[in-house]
Parts: sequence; C-alpha cells; structure tokens
Amino acid sequence: MKKISPGQAIQAGWLRFKNQAALYVAFTVVYFIILTLISSVGNGVGTMFGFLGGAKVSLAISSIISGVAASFLTLGYAHVARKDQLGEPVEFGTFFDAFRVNQKPLLQVSVVSSLVGLISVIMFPDEFFNMASGQIQDPDEILMMFQDMSVDLRESGTLIAVGLIQLVFSIGLMFSTYKASIEGSDLFESITWSFRVSMPNFLRIFITFFLLGVLTIIFTVLTLFIGLLAIIPIITLVYFDMYDQVSDDQVLGVPLDKEDSF
Repeated sequence: MKKISPGQAIQAGWLRFKNQAALYVAFTVVYFIILTLISSVGNGVGTMFGFLGGAKVSLAISSIISGVAASFLTLGYAHVARKDQLGEPVEFGTFFDAFRVNQKPLLQVSVVSSLVGLISVIMFPDEFFNMASGQIQDPDEILMMFQDMSVDLRESGTLIAVGLIQLVFSIGLMFSTYKASIEGSDLFESITWSFRVSMPNFLRIFITFFLLGVLTIIFTVLTLFIGLLAIIPIITLVYFDMYDQVSDDQVLGVPLDKEDSF
C-alpha cells in the first residue's frame, strides 16, 4: 500500500504554486468568475425544476450542475501541475485541458460524486432547504426552525450520521476525478481505485484536511480574504500531490528552485 505523506503534499503544493504563482492566481480569478456564472445558471435551472418537487429538487439540480462545473475547472490545476512536473511547457490554456481530454469519464465521475454529495438532501428536514432556497426569510421563524432542527437532529443522531457518511465518501471519492481526467479511466475503475487507495490513507488524508483548514483560516484572516487567490490553488495542488503519491502512474519529483529541496 502506498502511503500519503501530509507534510510532503503540503510542501509540494506550495512549491508548485510558487513556481507558477502568477499563472495560478490569474486562473483562480477566472475560476471564481466562471463558477459564479455557472452557479447562477444552475440555480435558474434548479428553480425551474423545483416546481416539480420543491426546494429539495431545486437545490439538488443546481448542486449537480455547479459540482460538475467545479470538477472540470478544478482539474485544470492538476493538468497544469502534471505537465509542469513532466517538464512540459504550460500556458493559461492548459487550465482548460479537462474540457479537452477524457471529458466523458470525468463527466460521469463528477455526476456520481455530486449525487453522493447530496446525501444530506435526503436526510435533512424539508424546512432546512426551504430556508436555503429563500422560501423562509423571517429571522424569528428561521431561529425557531434551527432550534427545533438541532433538537431533532441530536435526538435522532442524524447530524452525526450525515457527517460521518459525507466524510467517508468525500475521502473515498477524492481521487476518482483525477483518475478519470488525467489517466482516462472509466467510471467504475476510477471510483473503485479511489476508494482502494484512499481508505487505507484515511487518517493521513484527514490530517491533511485539518492542517489545510488551519492554514486557510490563518492565511485568509491575515490577508483579509485576498489570500484565497493563493490558498485555493495551493489546496488543489496539495490534493494533486496526494493523488500523485498513490497513483499507479506516479511521476516523481517537483520542479524546484535551485535552493529548494526535499
């Protein structure tokens, strides 16, 4: 079993970002703009279909559209990192390679991942989604609803169950999009492979998540949220390095400055 090193992944993510910082920051700005536009379209489509099944259906459809778009855009960081890793030339257009190669397997995996991410849609009360969709706007009514929900969720154990299920699937599926987009593996192979390599590294991945969360909070607060333009690509590059550490098609090494070394 290949083991993930959280320290190596974080260091490699930082070094990859530093080597192409201007390129990564520029794409992150475009990433936000495109994702915001697509999310608006997704919300519109979700609202249209929401008349058929209420707030849950509306949020589910908009989440799937946004989730698929985010997968394709996020994989752009990985394609740039892999080419940079191989010593191949990269340019701004390389960030859109996920839209040009292995689109079908990535689309399939992204849809499945988005559907799994909607477990909360099934398990959470309808009132929560009515509030999220804007149907409940009165502050007093929202406060009362949260109080009632917190009591019900604590008593039923739903909150803990949803959290654990989402955590397991989030870690289990986290490498599936990389497998599909970079290696062109089909849906079944991408998902099964991702679970096979991530579950034995569950604690190591969780530790990496925790460290990234702490660094993100500190960095964004100190920079008044401007640091998100740097921390987001760094996080995606950390994820890519974790994928590379367990990949069957592993490429060793990170493009380093002369004074940098592992």
